[in-house]
Amino acid sequence: MNFYAAQDQARKSSRILLLLFILLNIGLVVLINLLFAWYLWVSDDPLALPDRVFLDYLSWQRIFVVASSISLLLLFAAWLKWLDVKKGGGAVAEMFGGQQVQPLTTDTAERRLINVVEEMALAAGVPVPPVYVMNNEMGINAFAAGLGLTDAAICVTRGTLDSLSRDQLQGVIAHEFSHILNGDMRINMRLLVMLHGMVFFAELGRVFASSRTSWWADSTRSKSSGRGYLVLLGLGLMVVGWCGVMVGNMLKAAISRQREFLADASAVQFTRNPEGIGGALKVIGGSHYQGHLNHPECQEAGHLFFSAVMPGWLWSTHPPLDVRIRKVDPHWDGKYLEPQPSLYVAEADADKAIKANRPNAEAINVLIGTLAGAELVDYTGQELSLGNPPPSDSDLYNLARDPYDARIVLLGLLMDGDSRVRTHQLTLIGAEDAALADRLSDCLGRFEKLSRSEYLQLIELTLPALKSQSANQYKSFKRLLLRVVRADQQIDLFEWVLYQLVSRYCDGHFGATRKRQNRYDHIDVLAEHYAVVISMLSYHGDVSDELALKAFNRGAGVAGLYTLKPVSRSECTRERFAASVLELAAATPFVRQRVLKGLVQVARHDGQIVPVERELITAIAAVMESPLIGLDEV
Repeated sequence: MNFYAAQDQARKSSRILLLLFILLNIGLVVLINLLFAWYLWVSDDPLALPDRVFLDYLSWQRIFVVASSISLLLLFAAWLKWLDVKKGGGAVAEMFGGQQVQPLTTDTAERRLINVVEEMALAAGVPVPPVYVMNNEMGINAFAAGLGLTDAAICVTRGTLDSLSRDQLQGVIAHEFSHILNGDMRINMRLLVMLHGMVFFAELGRVFASSRTSWWADSTRSKSSGRGYLVLLGLGLMVVGWCGVMVGNMLKAAISRQREFLADASAVQFTRNPEGIGGALKVIGGSHYQGHLNHPECQEAGHLFFSAVMPGWLWSTHPPLDVRIRKVDPHWDGKYLEPQPSLYVAEADADKAIKANRPNAEAINVLIGTLAGAELVDYTGQELSLGNPPPSDSDLYNLARDPYDARIVLLGLLMDGDSRVRTHQLTLIGAEDAALADRLSDCLGRFEKLSRSEYLQLIELTLPALKSQSANQYKSFKRLLLRVVRADQQIDLFEWVLYQLVSRYCDGHFGATRKRQNRYDHIDVLAEHYAVVISMLSYHGDVSDELALKAFNRGAGVAGLYTLKPVSRSECTRERFAASVLELAAATPFVRQRVLKGLVQVARHDGQIVPVERELITAIAAVMESPLIGLDEV
């Protein structure tokens, strides 16, 4: 699955969608202009103005005033919705009644959900998103929300937790991750915002048509006729508004149905198990509730969900269940599956006992092979394979999931090997929080036993926990983090990696958003910056100049820059490297894809990608806000 191509298609769909919605809004403006002209015409006294005809009320000045007012109201209504959406996927989940699942939850079904989400995220090389559950919804459904990788959240219903097996749940989560990686979430959020303006006009018409507006009618030529005309005006606005909503829903459905097919196919590719998502769809078909939801906001946002929240084809945002099932299981016998809650609850208990609050190494290994593809198996492989031992210290993994203790994990990873620098770092931490410094001192021995391949896993596991802090707590911790990084008066590459991952994936959650500008659409104009970055990566690990040149040339060839020359070791500073990464991040998605693919080839020049190289590439991808999977496809 080429996720960059999918993202490009999503952007094209978004532009087409915007054009169609502009045309739809123009149609609404025209119809509402006609409605207001009619209302003014019938409201005037025919005896006072006997020669007035309908067209007299359609002067250009009046049309401009009405059109401007309507456009402003549409934009205002959409803006109000955007204020909710821009807060991130977690805010959208809460809008629909979702409650955040704490990473260390003791609920067995929620624990299984957290494990599945963590496995998928770690294997895909993306941060673990916050997880929410709609506890009052028994329909089998789920959705991913947010504007990008940095603010994504996954939400499932209680019915999903109670009705699906682990494989089926994994299929559903894989489907939602594909929406995150395909760039579908942004277009889904835009759909939600655009449709809200039309719903606003329909509701405005309902208000006009109600008896509460009789005060306005009193000022017209007669109380009874004025009120009657106003009611008709309100009914007209309702009809026009809901017609706009229906047409908008049809546009939304046409785009959404194609994206759902793509997400289903991606889920099969992710898990190598068509029975996972296929089984989930069959259980939905056999469930009394199916995917139906009761929350009043869900119908407007039906395109976000895994399965249809309401029946019907014309406005349905999802293909029919049987069509989706046959796409992933061509030999399906046509029989749906009965949900078996008691079996799956027992399975969740077993899942909790086996996993002991840590990701499943075997599951991650299987997912790595499928998510990354042959080109990237060695890259994303976190040295977890079938039969390998679990993480060296499961207690550290538990600490990483706690909002307070996650700070211990990140600070522990930053502790310097020089005892004098380490003492200074602990002093800085103690000045901010003495209890934190004491607990960190007690844990230092555990960090020394970690394998380097576990560093990145632990960093990624801390990110949802950090987002659970208050804004002031996060700002204070980030300042402390920077002081600890600078304790030795220099910033090495691992410190840069850790700080970038925390900043890129958490800042947006607390309101510090960055506006992306895709200024470069050709890699040629970025050749100098690309040379700096791949030179730094080729020198990483103290390789010989000969091997470094071989690695550099491999990366240059992938980008088509065959005459590119490496930057010398002395000129390849961390500051210059960081500045070049920021410039590369301003490229279009396909250029960023070529950059990341080039980085992977540089790291694989010796047949393997070591953990330090993986950390560096992951941080660069975070700065670029680009997924690391699918790079084997051009």
